[in-house]
Amino acid sequence: MKKLVLFCMALLLCACAKQPPLPGAPEGEDASILARRWQAYTDTGAVAKAPYRLQMSLRFGEEGNTRRVTALLWGNGGRELRLDVMAGVGTVVAKILEDGQHFLVYAPLENKAYFHQGAASPLLRVGVPVPFGLSRLTALLTGHYSAAFGDSHAGSSLLPDGLARYALEGTPGGRLDLDAAGRPVAWRETAADGWRMEIVYDDGPPPLPRRLNLTHGSGKRALLLVKEREHPGTPFTPEQMRLTLPEGAPLLPLSQYRAHNS
Repeated sequence: MKKLVLFCMALLLCACAKQPPLPGAPEGEDASILARRWQAYTDTGAVAKAPYRLQMSLRFGEEGNTRRVTALLWGNGGRELRLDVMAGVGTVVAKILEDGQHFLVYAPLENKAYFHQGAASPLLRVGVPVPFGLSRLTALLTGHYSAAFGDSHAGSSLLPDGLARYALEGTPGGRLDLDAAGRPVAWRETAADGWRMEIVYDDGPPPLPRRLNLTHGSGKRALLLVKEREHPGTPFTPEQMRLTLPEGAPLLPLSQYRAHNS
Protein backbone atom coordinates (compact mmCIF):
# COMPACT_ATOMS: atom_id res chain seq x y z
CA MET A 1 0.00 0.00 0.00
CA LYS A 2 2.85 2.35 0.93
CA LYS A 3 4.51 1.69 -2.42
CA LEU A 4 1.25 2.47 -4.20
CA VAL A 5 0.94 5.82 -2.37
CA LEU A 6 4.53 6.72 -3.24
CA PHE A 7 3.90 5.80 -6.88
CA CYS A 8 0.80 8.05 -7.03
CA MET A 9 2.72 10.93 -5.44
CA ALA A 10 5.43 10.56 -8.07
CA LEU A 11 2.81 10.77 -10.82
CA LEU A 12 1.37 13.94 -9.28
CA LEU A 13 4.79 15.55 -9.07
CA CYS A 14 5.43 14.78 -12.72
CA ALA A 15 2.05 16.28 -13.68
CA CYS A 16 2.84 19.45 -11.72
CA ALA A 17 6.26 19.82 -13.31
CA LYS A 18 6.81 22.54 -15.91
CA GLN A 19 4.74 21.79 -18.99
CA PRO A 20 6.11 22.36 -22.50
CA PRO A 21 4.92 25.58 -24.17
CA LEU A 22 1.90 25.49 -26.43
CA PRO A 23 2.70 24.84 -30.10
CA GLY A 24 3.70 28.06 -31.79
CA ALA A 25 4.17 30.08 -28.59
CA PRO A 26 7.38 32.18 -28.66
CA GLU A 27 10.23 31.03 -26.45
CA GLY A 28 13.61 32.29 -25.28
CA GLU A 29 15.04 35.24 -27.16
CA ASP A 30 11.98 35.55 -29.43
CA ALA A 31 9.72 35.97 -26.41
CA SER A 32 12.10 38.57 -24.97
CA ILE A 33 12.14 40.57 -28.22
CA LEU A 34 8.35 40.50 -28.46
CA ALA A 35 7.98 41.63 -24.85
CA ARG A 36 10.44 44.53 -25.29
CA ARG A 37 8.72 45.76 -28.45
CA TRP A 38 5.31 45.63 -26.85
CA GLN A 39 6.65 47.53 -23.85
CA ALA A 40 8.10 50.22 -26.14
CA TYR A 41 4.75 50.41 -27.92
CA THR A 42 2.66 50.72 -24.75
CA ASP A 43 5.06 53.30 -23.27
CA THR A 44 3.91 55.75 -25.95
CA GLY A 45 0.60 56.02 -24.11
CA ALA A 46 2.43 57.96 -21.40
CA VAL A 47 3.91 60.54 -23.79
CA ALA A 48 3.11 64.08 -22.64
CA LYS A 49 0.19 65.66 -24.50
CA ALA A 50 0.29 69.27 -25.68
CA PRO A 51 -1.51 71.61 -28.11
CA TYR A 52 -1.09 70.63 -31.76
CA ARG A 53 -2.38 71.52 -35.21
CA LEU A 54 -1.98 69.25 -38.23
CA GLN A 55 -2.48 70.15 -41.89
CA MET A 56 -3.42 67.09 -43.93
CA SER A 57 -4.23 65.99 -47.45
CA LEU A 58 -6.78 63.21 -47.98
CA ARG A 59 -7.35 61.28 -51.21
CA PHE A 60 -9.93 58.52 -51.32
CA GLY A 61 -12.19 56.52 -53.61
CA GLU A 62 -11.64 53.59 -55.93
CA GLU A 63 -9.11 52.87 -58.63
CA GLY A 64 -9.51 55.56 -61.32
CA ASN A 65 -12.15 57.45 -59.35
CA THR A 66 -10.70 59.32 -56.38
CA ARG A 67 -11.41 62.64 -54.69
CA ARG A 68 -9.06 64.91 -52.78
CA VAL A 69 -9.74 67.16 -49.82
CA THR A 70 -7.55 68.93 -47.31
CA ALA A 71 -8.09 69.04 -43.57
CA LEU A 72 -7.00 70.91 -40.49
CA LEU A 73 -6.97 69.03 -37.17
CA TRP A 74 -6.32 70.67 -33.82
CA GLY A 75 -6.64 70.06 -30.09
CA ASN A 76 -5.07 70.52 -26.67
CA GLY A 77 -4.31 66.87 -25.96
CA GLY A 78 -7.67 66.09 -24.36
CA ARG A 79 -10.74 64.33 -25.68
CA GLU A 80 -12.16 67.50 -27.30
CA LEU A 81 -11.01 67.63 -30.95
CA ARG A 82 -11.72 69.89 -33.94
CA LEU A 83 -11.42 69.08 -37.63
CA ASP A 84 -12.22 71.21 -40.67
CA VAL A 85 -12.47 69.51 -44.07
CA MET A 86 -11.96 71.62 -47.20
CA ALA A 87 -12.48 71.02 -50.92
CA GLY A 88 -11.26 73.28 -53.68
CA VAL A 89 -9.39 76.43 -52.71
CA GLY A 90 -10.14 76.73 -49.01
CA THR A 91 -13.86 75.96 -49.31
CA VAL A 92 -14.88 74.40 -45.99
CA VAL A 93 -17.31 71.54 -46.59
CA ALA A 94 -17.43 70.17 -43.04
CA LYS A 95 -16.66 71.48 -39.56
CA ILE A 96 -16.35 68.63 -37.07
CA LEU A 97 -16.27 68.48 -33.28
CA GLU A 98 -15.64 65.24 -31.39
CA ASP A 99 -15.91 65.21 -27.61
CA GLY A 100 -15.76 61.69 -26.24
CA GLN A 101 -18.67 59.81 -27.82
CA HIS A 102 -20.37 63.01 -29.03
CA PHE A 103 -19.78 63.80 -32.70
CA LEU A 104 -21.11 66.94 -34.42
CA VAL A 105 -20.74 67.98 -38.07
CA TYR A 106 -21.75 71.28 -39.64
CA ALA A 107 -21.93 71.52 -43.45
CA PRO A 108 -21.63 75.26 -44.31
CA LEU A 109 -22.63 74.84 -47.96
CA GLU A 110 -25.97 73.37 -46.87
CA ASN A 111 -26.30 75.18 -43.55
CA LYS A 112 -27.16 71.85 -41.91
CA ALA A 113 -25.74 70.11 -38.86
CA TYR A 114 -25.53 66.39 -38.16
CA PHE A 115 -24.96 64.61 -34.87
CA HIS A 116 -23.91 61.17 -33.68
CA GLN A 117 -23.59 59.73 -30.21
CA GLY A 118 -22.05 56.37 -29.35
CA ALA A 119 -18.91 54.28 -29.66
CA ALA A 120 -19.25 53.65 -33.42
CA SER A 121 -16.69 55.34 -35.67
CA PRO A 122 -18.39 57.99 -37.86
CA LEU A 123 -15.44 59.42 -39.82
CA LEU A 124 -15.95 57.25 -42.90
CA ARG A 125 -19.46 58.61 -43.26
CA VAL A 126 -18.19 62.20 -43.50
CA GLY A 127 -15.48 61.46 -46.05
CA VAL A 128 -12.45 61.01 -43.79
CA PRO A 129 -10.99 57.71 -44.97
CA VAL A 130 -10.05 55.99 -41.70
CA PRO A 131 -11.99 53.07 -40.18
CA PHE A 132 -12.00 54.39 -36.61
CA GLY A 133 -12.87 57.53 -34.66
CA LEU A 134 -11.21 60.92 -34.62
CA SER A 135 -9.68 60.34 -31.18
CA ARG A 136 -7.88 57.18 -32.33
CA LEU A 137 -6.74 58.85 -35.55
CA THR A 138 -5.37 61.79 -33.55
CA ALA A 139 -3.62 59.47 -31.10
CA LEU A 140 -1.94 57.68 -34.00
CA LEU A 141 -0.81 60.86 -35.77
CA THR A 142 0.57 62.39 -32.54
CA GLY A 143 2.54 59.30 -31.49
CA HIS A 144 0.24 57.89 -28.78
CA TYR A 145 0.08 54.47 -30.38
CA SER A 146 -1.41 52.39 -27.58
CA ALA A 147 -4.23 54.94 -27.31
CA ALA A 148 -4.88 54.36 -31.02
CA PHE A 149 -4.79 50.56 -31.19
CA GLY A 150 -5.19 49.41 -27.58
CA ASP A 151 -2.80 48.11 -24.93
CA SER A 152 -3.52 44.37 -24.78
CA HIS A 153 -2.97 41.45 -27.12
CA ALA A 154 -3.84 37.75 -27.25
CA GLY A 155 -0.69 36.48 -28.95
CA SER A 156 2.41 37.52 -30.86
CA SER A 157 5.06 36.26 -33.24
CA LEU A 158 8.17 37.43 -35.06
CA LEU A 159 7.87 37.74 -38.84
CA PRO A 160 10.59 36.78 -41.34
CA ASP A 161 11.17 40.45 -42.25
CA GLY A 162 12.03 41.34 -38.65
CA LEU A 163 8.67 42.85 -37.74
CA ALA A 164 6.66 41.65 -34.74
CA ARG A 165 2.95 40.85 -35.15
CA TYR A 166 0.38 41.09 -32.34
CA ALA A 167 -3.22 39.89 -32.29
CA LEU A 168 -5.00 42.81 -30.64
CA GLU A 169 -7.74 42.46 -28.05
CA GLY A 170 -10.65 44.84 -27.63
CA THR A 171 -11.30 47.77 -29.99
CA PRO A 172 -10.32 48.23 -32.80
CA GLY A 173 -8.87 44.71 -32.71
CA GLY A 174 -7.20 43.13 -35.72
CA ARG A 175 -3.49 42.52 -36.24
CA LEU A 176 -0.73 45.05 -35.62
CA ASP A 177 2.89 44.90 -36.87
CA LEU A 178 5.60 46.74 -34.91
CA ASP A 179 9.10 47.63 -36.07
CA ALA A 180 12.26 47.25 -33.98
CA ALA A 181 11.52 50.51 -32.13
CA GLY A 182 7.99 49.41 -31.20
CA ARG A 183 6.32 51.71 -33.76
CA PRO A 184 3.23 50.47 -35.66
CA VAL A 185 3.95 50.04 -39.37
CA ALA A 186 0.92 48.01 -40.47
CA TRP A 187 -2.54 47.19 -39.17
CA ARG A 188 -5.41 45.18 -40.57
CA GLU A 189 -8.94 44.42 -39.43
CA THR A 190 -9.84 40.92 -38.32
CA ALA A 191 -12.06 40.31 -41.35
CA ALA A 192 -10.04 39.12 -44.34
CA ASP A 193 -11.81 41.59 -46.65
CA GLY A 194 -11.66 44.51 -44.18
CA TRP A 195 -9.41 47.56 -43.94
CA ARG A 196 -5.63 47.41 -44.12
CA MET A 197 -3.30 50.25 -43.20
CA GLU A 198 0.38 50.89 -43.84
CA ILE A 199 2.07 53.62 -41.78
CA VAL A 200 5.08 55.59 -43.06
CA TYR A 201 7.05 57.86 -40.73
CA ASP A 202 8.78 61.22 -41.10
CA ASP A 203 12.36 62.01 -40.06
CA GLY A 204 11.51 64.11 -37.03
CA PRO A 205 12.77 63.61 -33.52
CA PRO A 206 10.88 61.49 -32.67
CA PRO A 207 9.63 60.12 -36.00
CA LEU A 208 5.84 60.45 -36.31
CA PRO A 209 3.36 59.09 -38.87
CA ARG A 210 3.56 61.07 -42.10
CA ARG A 211 1.47 58.92 -44.45
CA LEU A 212 -1.32 56.38 -43.96
CA ASN A 213 -2.03 54.09 -46.91
CA LEU A 214 -5.42 52.38 -46.55
CA THR A 215 -7.06 49.71 -48.69
CA HIS A 216 -10.29 47.76 -48.33
CA GLY A 217 -11.35 44.41 -49.73
CA SER A 218 -14.18 46.13 -51.61
CA GLY A 219 -11.67 48.08 -53.71
CA LYS A 220 -11.81 51.31 -51.73
CA ARG A 221 -8.50 52.99 -51.06
CA ALA A 222 -7.33 56.10 -49.28
CA LEU A 223 -4.19 58.10 -48.67
CA LEU A 224 -3.78 60.44 -45.69
CA LEU A 225 -0.72 62.67 -45.79
CA VAL A 226 0.40 64.94 -42.93
CA LYS A 227 1.77 68.02 -44.70
CA GLU A 228 2.63 70.21 -41.71
CA ARG A 229 2.75 69.94 -37.91
CA GLU A 230 2.42 72.93 -35.60
CA HIS A 231 2.92 73.04 -31.82
CA PRO A 232 1.40 76.26 -30.43
CA GLY A 233 3.02 77.64 -27.30
CA THR A 234 -0.35 78.14 -25.59
CA PRO A 235 -3.49 75.97 -25.54
CA PHE A 236 -6.35 76.71 -27.90
CA THR A 237 -9.05 78.79 -26.24
CA PRO A 238 -12.56 77.42 -25.54
CA GLU A 239 -13.81 79.59 -28.40
CA GLN A 240 -11.27 78.03 -30.81
CA MET A 241 -12.35 74.53 -29.76
CA ARG A 242 -16.08 75.28 -29.93
CA LEU A 243 -18.31 74.47 -32.91
CA THR A 244 -21.09 77.06 -32.83
CA LEU A 245 -24.03 76.39 -35.14
CA PRO A 246 -25.74 79.29 -36.95
CA GLU A 247 -29.21 80.09 -35.74
CA GLY A 248 -31.79 78.20 -37.72
CA ALA A 249 -29.46 75.41 -38.93
CA PRO A 250 -31.39 72.12 -38.63
CA LEU A 251 -29.82 69.37 -36.51
CA LEU A 252 -30.16 65.97 -38.20
CA PRO A 253 -28.91 62.45 -37.46
CA LEU A 254 -25.56 61.66 -39.04
CA SER A 255 -27.14 58.79 -40.98
CA GLN A 256 -28.53 61.44 -43.35
CA TYR A 257 -25.19 63.09 -44.07
CA ARG A 258 -24.06 60.81 -46.88
CA ALA A 259 -27.33 61.24 -48.78
CA HIS A 260 -26.72 64.98 -48.94
CA ASN A 261 -22.96 64.84 -49.62
CA SER A 262 -22.33 61.91 -51.92
